[in-house]
Amino acid sequence: MAEVKAAEISAILKQQLSGFEATASLDEVGTVLTVGDGIVRAYGLSNATVWRTCTI
Repeated sequence: MAEVKAAEISAILKQQLSGFEATASLDEVGTVLTVGDGIVRAYGLSNATVWRTCTI
């Protein structure tokens, strides 16, 4: 069985992680209570304000 060296493992990991880009996104999720005449009443969207367009 071949002997594995720590330096070799480290070099492989560095090579594989060199192009890694950590990204994150935050989505706000709420519950639709009622829908009618183009107006939606929703609960749980703390950042939504009056007259704000939300994607549903």
